[in-house]
Amino acid sequence: MQGAVCVYPRPMLRREGIARERIDEAEVIGAITHRVSSRLAHGELDILLNETVFMEEKRLRNSTDSGEKAYLAMLRDVRRQLARASRRELEQLLRRIVEHYAHEIHGHFDESTYSSATRMLPKGLALLLKRQKPWELLQQGMKGLTLSDRIVSSGEITTFDRLVERGTVVLVPTHLSNMDSPVIGFALHANNLPPMIYGAGINLFSNWLLSYFMDHLGAYRVDRAKKHGLYKECLKEYSQYCIERRWHSLFFPGGTRSRSGRIEAKLKKGLMGTGLAAYQQNLAQGRELPRVFFVPCTINYRLVLEAETLIEDHLADEGKARYIITDDEFSRPDKVLGFVRKMAAMDSSVEVRFGRPLDPFGNFVDANGDSLDPHGRPFDPAGYVTRDGAVVLDEQRDRVYTERLAEQISAAFFRNTVLFATNVFCAAIQRRLERARPGLDEYRRLLLGPEDRTFSTLEVDAELDHLLTALRALRDAGEVQLSRPLAVGTAKDLRHAAIHQLGMVHSTPPIRDAGDGTVVLEDPKLALYYANRLVGFDLPEPLPSRGPSEES
Repeated sequence: MQGAVCVYPRPMLRREGIARERIDEAEVIGAITHRVSSRLAHGELDILLNETVFMEEKRLRNSTDSGEKAYLAMLRDVRRQLARASRRELEQLLRRIVEHYAHEIHGHFDESTYSSATRMLPKGLALLLKRQKPWELLQQGMKGLTLSDRIVSSGEITTFDRLVERGTVVLVPTHLSNMDSPVIGFALHANNLPPMIYGAGINLFSNWLLSYFMDHLGAYRVDRAKKHGLYKECLKEYSQYCIERRWHSLFFPGGTRSRSGRIEAKLKKGLMGTGLAAYQQNLAQGRELPRVFFVPCTINYRLVLEAETLIEDHLADEGKARYIITDDEFSRPDKVLGFVRKMAAMDSSVEVRFGRPLDPFGNFVDANGDSLDPHGRPFDPAGYVTRDGAVVLDEQRDRVYTERLAEQISAAFFRNTVLFATNVFCAAIQRRLERARPGLDEYRRLLLGPEDRTFSTLEVDAELDHLLTALRALRDAGEVQLSRPLAVGTAKDLRHAAIHQLGMVHSTPPIRDAGDGTVVLEDPKLALYYANRLVGFDLPEPLPSRGPSEES
């Protein structure tokens, strides 16, 4: 199945993970509340609760949202009781807040909603992608509509398929767009992989219709605005609990969408560490199929709808950059609709690539679920965390293991990234700009006038050839993936394709063919976003300047 595309649709829901059992909502809420409260009960509860109330009051003091006002009233009631609370009363206040967070976080997977969504949503998206009219769709009787020619899956699909029955799989994808969740959901369903629970920003639940589907398709809420320790503990406990129950999980280890367009190199390790914690708890409890597997995954786009807003936010002063963007292009349905329709003109607009699975310690895993040593020999990783058959807890040791896992996932992101003409052409332009003005930093180069951002097509094509030679060598070494046009196309063909594609979606095309043997870098910020996908690869220096027009 390596590199293959499975045919959609599959008639039956695969009863793995969260679809395996009926979920008792009260049991889940109670378990999370008990586990967090019990673990924190012996700490300095007054300090922990004070921090929680203080940070949330500060964040929400000007909120007009009715739900947030009720939550704030609850916190203020907790604050009033803190000064005179006994130890037992502090524990009760802790449980009160934790239970609130458990209710807020927990998703409500529903088999019938999932089955309906996986029948209807791909058909609706395929209709948009193929730009067919409703009556034409009815005439076809819903036949022949598939997203498999627009969302292509490749990589270690067969191994992934076998591992979901040998333990718990945690899927860790790159994160570029708000389209990532539906795209990865389709890829899983199209390859007959089971549904997964996944963390979604709580701001995405503001639309009642979207909220209903997300809430019942396995999404759990992540409020990134809550930065205090108690909330993070609840979130990690929920993730660990789900993995222990063999609910296959998905989370984006980069946190939010990549603002710069770069491949995520520094990953958040909080949720990642819950896989190791769950594995140790599974061993300690003697659970059947205790193993936990991490599957790195890249979601690769020719074009990204929110690129303009994301790169603007990345380039903003650090103190002004927004952690949560609520008003980007994805917030406008007309923009999303137009984007999806325009993607119809491009074959394989999105490529989802599944990398080699890893265990919680960063070792590769084979299709039998066995960890592999550096020589490819299978071994039992339980020895990492046990002594004389008993699990030994060691937080410092576990942090080292999780750090190694994060490094391996980041390396897998680079190996499994698929580059497109839009990325490489923009990188070639940026490299010519860098060579023409070597004394300027990135930010000052963005302020240059049009006369300094105009290059001959011969110059750009030479840089493209220079890059293609290096990238094809990296591909042959297994260090990157290239879309088919990049693998076989000429520089001239790629230049024409990239300019055409970049002009299809963005209001101001980042690069324009002037028609006189030159190309003009119209929007250097947007071009930088697409070029940044190449940052981190071992690439040669730009070609040297060859004329007075390139002198600074």
